[in-house]
Amino acid sequence: MAGYFEQVHLQQILQSVNIVDVVGQYVALTMKGKDALGLCPFHDDHKPSFHVSPSKQIYKCFSCGAGGDVFKFLMQREKLTFPEAVEMLAERAGIELPRREGPATPGRSRDRRTLLGANAWANREFRRLYDDDTLGQRARQYVQDRGITDETASRFGLGWAPAQWDTLAKAAHSQAKDITVLAELGLVMERDHGGYYDRFRERLMFPVRDAMGSIIAFGGRTLGDDPAKYLNSPESSVFSKGRGLYGIDVAKDAIVRSRTAVVVEGYTDCIMAHQCGVENVVATLGTAFTADHGRMLSRYAQRLVLVFDSDGAGQKAAERALEILFAQRLDVCLVSLPAGQDPCDFLLAQGKEAFEQLLQQAPDALAYKWEQTLWRLQQEDSVNGRQRAVDAFLRVVAQAFRAHRADAIQRGFQLNKVAKLVDQPVDLVERRLRMLEKELQRGFKRQTDRPAETATAQRRDEFLTADGVTNAQREVLEVLLNRPDLFAQAELAIAEPDEFEDAALRQVAQQVWPYCQAGGEGPLAEMVAGCESVGLSGLMTELAWRGSCRGNYEATLTGALQKLAELKAQGQRQSLRVALGQDYGQAAQTAMLLDYQARLQAHPRHRRGEDI
Repeated sequence: MAGYFEQVHLQQILQSVNIVDVVGQYVALTMKGKDALGLCPFHDDHKPSFHVSPSKQIYKCFSCGAGGDVFKFLMQREKLTFPEAVEMLAERAGIELPRREGPATPGRSRDRRTLLGANAWANREFRRLYDDDTLGQRARQYVQDRGITDETASRFGLGWAPAQWDTLAKAAHSQAKDITVLAELGLVMERDHGGYYDRFRERLMFPVRDAMGSIIAFGGRTLGDDPAKYLNSPESSVFSKGRGLYGIDVAKDAIVRSRTAVVVEGYTDCIMAHQCGVENVVATLGTAFTADHGRMLSRYAQRLVLVFDSDGAGQKAAERALEILFAQRLDVCLVSLPAGQDPCDFLLAQGKEAFEQLLQQAPDALAYKWEQTLWRLQQEDSVNGRQRAVDAFLRVVAQAFRAHRADAIQRGFQLNKVAKLVDQPVDLVERRLRMLEKELQRGFKRQTDRPAETATAQRRDEFLTADGVTNAQREVLEVLLNRPDLFAQAELAIAEPDEFEDAALRQVAQQVWPYCQAGGEGPLAEMVAGCESVGLSGLMTELAWRGSCRGNYEATLTGALQKLAELKAQGQRQSLRVALGQDYGQAAQTAMLLDYQARLQAHPRHRRGEDI
């Protein structure tokens, strides 16, 4: 294969890594028959259409068409290159790979493994400084004062960045680390007159991990007089603040079990929840909860509970929750803590049971928003005041409906909830909502309703409905992708991939033919692993799955090859008619037979005396 790695390296990884375990880091999967089933992470999936096959080691979405092996999953999900995905899985499996040489070119980020390795090294340095008897005393005292135990601090990898300007930069120099990699990650900054200084100084360090446990960024809480209380790593090719969730690596299993995700605002809030035994808790990274966060958690959970401090953030949190509610179809609830307390304080004072009771009794986002609206206008105990409250509430609901189109069933369900809350007939509420939606639409151009994935699926299926040669050649590939041991029979009729008439099928054949000619008879994932294109591997998976559903491989292959021979003979007869004006059909069939026999005699296995 083209690329950095030999097929043997890919085979070792595939034999050591289970695709169900990897996908399960991102998607809540349940076994249904032979396959694992979940919500697709590559489109707005509302009913499980994402299948993962443990036997074939591939995935396939029957809605948007995404498909491939474990390498392609990480390429799609983490926006990795093929070599980066290979390296990431090799590290997970403990497999040594040949080192890829060469520095990053200007303007292009280094590979993911290099960046994650630099973050891991920095975290070891921060941990060493935290544990230092003298240097780390201040950080350890703060952690102790917050009620966090040494065991919990170790579990979450808390570290310390001293007040000196170049502690990390000096460590990198003394250990011959590439300082430019640390600069790309925002761990150090370049001075105007040359050299580097530390970005994080006098801060308690919180390593931020992705769902697979790799450190992608850091958050630092100042223990000095810096007006910026918290400082996060800048955006990089491995980190996006609007998508990252602190604690997702340790919380995801509990979220899947409980089908509930609890979101808090602070690092220590998340840590204390886990220390107290509430393990389905994650935290945002100094940003508001986003739709991307909702999409990520919707793969694991059905219910989302947002917990925020009682410092005036409730109104904004409720409106964000309404948008998430309509966008992700999650059961979104909100918890407001007593004045002056954050989740960490509440857990220390009240304990796990009281906190879990708050979570269980949390009102959903619609009810919470309505209660907020009534509270603001309760002094206006009049019909007009109540009408203003209803209109203000309905305007927020209309905005959420307009921003995120809901299907008829979901809209009807939400309308009934709204009507019950405001104590108005459903038809009256619906009329008012439609009026508000029209007002919001004015001045904005309507966008098409056709989802991009629908158009993509239609383009992908164009050749699948073709007749004649393309249809027969497609069936040949569907068989070989499941049964490469039948290749010798197919090769007698189709000697080279260039004989495939359809361009997409030809690309698939260019992967299948070399694999089979080299004696490959392993699982489908090995064949797909030789393809670095996500789109092409998706097509290969599509064909393999279609062939698997039909089964009856030997008969299908024989029938497809016979059909190709007949179509070729028909073409030759037609050519003879045009050229000579006579019917030389029998002569054409004889020529076909002689051609087939010649290929048989020339086949390497036949020359060695082996059966074909």
